[in-house]
Amino acid sequence: MTSVLTSVPPNAARDTTLIPFSLWTTHGPEASVLAKAELPNLRAWLAQARRVDVQVDEVQESLLATLSPPHERAWALAMGWLAQDGCLPWAARAAAALDGQDTHASVAPTASPSGWAFITLCNWHVSNGQVTLGDPAYLQIDEATDATLFKAMQSFFAEDGIALHPYKPGLWLAQSPLFADLPTASLDRVIGRNIDPWLVGSHVAADALSPAAKLLRRLQNEMQMLLYTHPVNDGRSLTINSFWVHGTGALPSNANKLAQQEPAVIHTLRQSALQQDLIGWLDSWQHVDAHVIAPMLARVAAGEPQRLVLCGEHEFHVYDSAAPSLWQRVRTRFAPTSLDTVLAVAPLKD
Repeated sequence: MTSVLTSVPPNAARDTTLIPFSLWTTHGPEASVLAKAELPNLRAWLAQARRVDVQVDEVQESLLATLSPPHERAWALAMGWLAQDGCLPWAARAAAALDGQDTHASVAPTASPSGWAFITLCNWHVSNGQVTLGDPAYLQIDEATDATLFKAMQSFFAEDGIALHPYKPGLWLAQSPLFADLPTASLDRVIGRNIDPWLVGSHVAADALSPAAKLLRRLQNEMQMLLYTHPVNDGRSLTINSFWVHGTGALPSNANKLAQQEPAVIHTLRQSALQQDLIGWLDSWQHVDAHVIAPMLARVAAGEPQRLVLCGEHEFHVYDSAAPSLWQRVRTRFAPTSLDTVLAVAPLKD
């Protein structure tokens, strides 16, 4: 990851708003559309803000991207975590949050320094010899289906020393030392793409697979065979035929203190970006402009420093509120910022 500018310390006294999928990777004509976007509050923010950091992915051999997308790394950095690619402990964070709630013991796991992972039930679509990961949201798994599959699959995980815990329909927490330092690809990296480069251990040579990666690949194969004939798939237009493991890692020892730096994360643009729906994405941006950026401007006007993190597929940009300089005021008046220079980013090149 290449840092182009020097970043302000993550513990700076300012509220942080982080918007995943807010930068669009252009392949030609999209830039002219972005230049005309009706986003008045974003334009007003850019007229007075200062860009303090730009971080761009470096090409990763065989993957051409990082396992953890930019918005996850920026989120982790905002909380003071070490941004270790593929080992950002989102599942451990969720387990710790459950552990702090008044929840029934059979549902809430006991948070511990052990490694954690998310297990997401999903559909692997096979076409022309390629396997693509579908968006799990389209499966619309209800509580009854979730409970049935949890009961059917739990013992297989337990045989390999992995304790499963229900979390949300179609999404479970898994606890095992295997996950403490096992890099895994985020769902947001893989949805809609060929899974082969993103399977556990795919970033290393086949003969260098770790025992944990070998175990999980075998377990995936076993669960595919189980799900292939399972009655829950009878009549479903989209079958539940595998799972994805992600969010692996263990929480840092000072996680409670670091949690105080939690940014506001806005997921409004995610669905349209994953679908590569530029018009839908711009419509969602208008909602963000009115309901997220406008209140930020109001807080700045009230004397509350703000930070905005715009994230794309391969990079993220950090802006801090600041009183506009004379040059900024003159430039904004005579040459307002063209949004394509902010929202449009080029594809990553090797």
